[in-house]
Amino acid sequence: MNNEITNEIATAFDSDLKDAVKPFTGERNSVLNGGLDDWLGESINTATAHYSGRGVFSRFSAKEVNDTILASDVKLICLQSEVSDTPQIDDVINGFRVVAINKDPADVSYTIQLRQV
Repeated sequence: MNNEITNEIATAFDSDLKDAVKPFTGERNSVLNGGLDDWLGESINTATAHYSGRGVFSRFSAKEVNDTILASDVKLICLQSEVSDTPQIDDVINGFRVVAINKDPADVSYTIQLRQV
């Protein structure tokens, strides 16, 4: 069933939703060596991982805005199978910081809450 839903949405992304679907890139900075400073204590070794996908960017409805969702936050809906890595909180996608990530019950899509950096 998961594959059927994924294929249906992917087909919609390629046809009916084609104009609304936009590519995105994400990046995650990870601290290496347990976060310990180098022997001089001047820097922390980090690595940046990049990933990409495509999805529909929109706003949250007035009903969704609450203590954790701001009116200025952006909603990204994307297929899990089309994202090259799993997004995580504090990643940066197209210049927005990932605040929250939710999966649908069928494990087909992510709904990602993004906030201006």
